[in-house]
Amino acid sequence: MKQDLTLRGPFGELHGVIHKCPDGVAKGNVLLMAHGFRGSMDGGGRASQLAEEISESLCTVVRFNFTWCTGISNQVAELKAVMDYVRETLNPEKLFLLGRNFGGATCIITACGDEKYRPDGMVLWSAPNSLQKTFIQVLGEDSFNRALQGEAVVLDDERGKDMIPAAFVRDLLKYDLGKLLCNWQAGPLLIVHGEKDCIVSPEQAEQNFSLAGGVKELHYMPGDDHHLSLHWKEAGALIKKWLAEFK
Repeated sequence: MKQDLTLRGPFGELHGVIHKCPDGVAKGNVLLMAHGFRGSMDGGGRASQLAEEISESLCTVVRFNFTWCTGISNQVAELKAVMDYVRETLNPEKLFLLGRNFGGATCIITACGDEKYRPDGMVLWSAPNSLQKTFIQVLGEDSFNRALQGEAVVLDDERGKDMIPAAFVRDLLKYDLGKLLCNWQAGPLLIVHGEKDCIVSPEQAEQNFSLAGGVKELHYMPGDDHHLSLHWKEAGALIKKWLAEFK
């Protein structure tokens, strides 16, 4: 059963969807999904399909949209607001985070930077280890450096044209994702990454894996890209298996 979600976030209303797991089918656990940069909670239909499949028998799933092109500090604040809402209204026995791409970085900062928001487990899908390296790749080195000097830059690609303010880029440099992941010493961690990811290089997944503690898994999708275009169903199957083991 799907239910629309609207809550007051730190920067305005946040909208999402709750996929309720039927009573008596599974424990009262929740998986909270955080989407990537310039993405959406639907993930081109893939995230919504995965949420439907998971909610059939494993746990309730919550998806939501971040404020468009907001900085990562703002995304962390928004993710915390949704986590607070989930804990207050759904009262989960366990709460898991799944972060895709930039949403994965948001999950790392949230989960590893504040013990109050430590989830019971976390999935990182194409998540970076270095925000600086990743956004040099996304924006181009010249545009990245111009943003550091205070100039807004335009990102124009297949997703459209967006103005990226200098504050967005400067905000990225506040966070050392690798150092934060060293705080993850308990709880399961699943990392899935494309073997030929040209945006978040595959070695960043290996670095994330090596720095984190706890029970952890790293799976490379063979020949696949940043969006796991070839093997997103296989990635979803890994997530479902992982949830079944730890729920």
